[in-house]
Amino acid sequence: MIVNIFLILIAIEFFLFLIFMNLRKIFPWSLTSKSLYPKFDEKKFKRFKEKRYDTFLGWDHKRNSIISDFIINKKIFYKINNYGQRRTVSFKKKNFIASFGDSYVFCRQIKDEHTWQEVISKNNKFRISNYGVGNFGFDQSILKYKRTILDKNTKFVIQGFVPETISRIQSVWKHFLEFGNIHGFKPMFILSKKKLKFIKNPLNDKIKINNLHKLIKKIRETDRFYSEKFKKNIIQFPYSYHFFVNASFNLSLLKNYIFLSFINLFKKKKIQINEILFSLVVKKNLQNAHLLYKENYSKNLLSKLIDKFIYEAKKREHIPIIIIFPQLIDLKLKNTNLYYRNFFKSFEKKLKIIDLTCELEKKNLKKMFINDKYGGHLSKSGNNYVANIINIKINRIIKEFNAKNL
Repeated sequence: MIVNIFLILIAIEFFLFLIFMNLRKIFPWSLTSKSLYPKFDEKKFKRFKEKRYDTFLGWDHKRNSIISDFIINKKIFYKINNYGQRRTVSFKKKNFIASFGDSYVFCRQIKDEHTWQEVISKNNKFRISNYGVGNFGFDQSILKYKRTILDKNTKFVIQGFVPETISRIQSVWKHFLEFGNIHGFKPMFILSKKKLKFIKNPLNDKIKINNLHKLIKKIRETDRFYSEKFKKNIIQFPYSYHFFVNASFNLSLLKNYIFLSFINLFKKKKIQINEILFSLVVKKNLQNAHLLYKENYSKNLLSKLIDKFIYEAKKREHIPIIIIFPQLIDLKLKNTNLYYRNFFKSFEKKLKIIDLTCELEKKNLKKMFINDKYGGHLSKSGNNYVANIINIKINRIIKEFNAKNL
């Protein structure tokens, strides 16, 4: 009896070993013990330092630069002007509003002339400058706003971000939160005695590639996602044990991998298994982010950052506005997206909040989003649609402001 159980365990171990060895060949987000200390390519690290690295913010767009990206295997280019803004056709118009935030503010995968800021600027006597940066957390956006010299005509400042920002503001090394993003070191704020305490970007100018592993050892002690997420997703011997540590997600991953691999045996045009598996990772990330809107520490930290944004705006005599851009999967997770919707709604008395969740839920999502492995950025139609909504709400806010200042 004992021998039989032992043989069954060995068979399970061997089966899981073979499956995960094959899975790792096509799916880089499948973690091993070596994933904690990845091999940093010297050329890639040097390129990152030259083109994207920012000592203060972690990463940023370089002025007078051209950035390339892909939209489903098609190359697209973005231009950053001398002021660090994304290029705008409406540059000669008065810069009345500045927008900061993540890739939904930057408008990733959309041409310069089709961003929601550009659509709004074309239909008004003023323009909205675009200081968005892909993968930024709200904390980084506040820091960027604080250090950016804005045009004297600027009266309103927008901070726009995805609900997942509640995770991003608690991340120091993006690799622990978004597996594979190994160059993404960033600053963050923590709560100490109910006050914000600033933690500098651990990757400073003096740190060389040979010292990165020492840096990671320190970071894993302070970045909550190492123990709460990264460590749980490592699959190594004994495979059965590590598999069941995160059983629900691993089972979903395994089931899809085996099924899709079987289907591909009979297909001429192969299914991109890695993209489908990555969509499971994105969905899990967003589910976890939604749950943080029920956790006291996360809510309190984000609340303090909103208060900081209000304070910084008031100090510069700007009117603060927050825009919530739900990702495609956020809209599909209707049972939990109420958590972030209710959270931001509670701030409506403090500042203007524009939550686009309800508006986007009414629309045909296939037209509104570029449905790719990144979780779905807004398409050209999507940018046009949100531009119309934001334009109405912004002009209403401007009228209120003008009425008060007559």
